[in-house]
Amino acid sequence: MIEIKNMSFQYNTKRKVLKNINLTIQKGDWVAILGHNGSGKSTLAKTIVGLLQPTEGEIFVNGVKLSEETLYEVRNQVGIVFQNPDNQFVGVTVRDDIAFGMENLNIPREQMLSNIEFFAQKIGLTPFLDKEPATLSGGQKQRVAIAGILAMNTKVMIFDEATSMLDPYARAEVMDYIKQLNLEGLTVIMITHDIEEAMLAQKMVILKQGEILAQGNRDELLKQPHMFKEARLELPASLEIYYQLLNTPYMTKELEDALWAFGSSK
Repeated sequence: MIEIKNMSFQYNTKRKVLKNINLTIQKGDWVAILGHNGSGKSTLAKTIVGLLQPTEGEIFVNGVKLSEETLYEVRNQVGIVFQNPDNQFVGVTVRDDIAFGMENLNIPREQMLSNIEFFAQKIGLTPFLDKEPATLSGGQKQRVAIAGILAMNTKVMIFDEATSMLDPYARAEVMDYIKQLNLEGLTVIMITHDIEEAMLAQKMVILKQGEILAQGNRDELLKQPHMFKEARLELPASLEIYYQLLNTPYMTKELEDALWAFGSSK
């Protein structure tokens, strides 16, 4: 689905924000891209969706090389939800906002109206279609952003710290929707520094100072706690306890299995 080859990016000639990124994301994956502030994770998200052009290297989406000529084609397949949903609203009503992207794609009116109703129902927004987006809660606003992208028949969705401004209830609500969408086949790329959210993903990519420090299956990486410490990321308390007890006389096989199952479950 997405292949990044030897990609680097810099805003000026002094420092590379991303260095030699090689990453493959398959159809249906849920990948969490983790990193401390300044690690380059949001910059990586913007290069994938074509908001920033790599200084070096290549990005392919479904075999199509991302370039100025193919940008429109790629953006039909890859959508992004940002940290602050207020920055994404362009419509007077929720209905208008969901329609906006489809209008840009010249989708026929009948199909557009059908898509609005379908995705509003899918994301739980039907009662809010004629409301102003500004009157909605944070979680509802993010759901409007998600619905607008899905309505364009997007295959990949990037969430760039999309829950960081939400309260715990709204955050859990949005994460539940993301989980369901991934189960239905949507490829999800989650940019986050929150390990609790990242543990919902099947795969993890850890960035440090613009480089990939580690990548792989979630459970495989969680068994390498030194990687998270090197990237200045905190593991959940339950996993910290697991590793502290791991090589002590108190740790039995049964306790080890139980603590791992509890600490790594989401």
